[in-house]
Amino acid sequence: MDPYVIVRSMPGERFAQIINAGKHRLIADKEASFGGSDLGPGPYGFLLAALGA
Repeated sequence: MDPYVIVRSMPGERFAQIINAGKHRLIADKEASFGGSDLGPGPYGFLLAALGA
């Protein structure tokens, strides 16, 4: 398990979040049709990926 997980908002973006999990960096965002910039998977995409892992 990673020693830490930090989630912070991405400057200048409405919904995007930068997620640091140990040495890994992920970006979560909402789809453009929901007001996001679609820079990465949304919350449900990450949830389904976690269940699949």
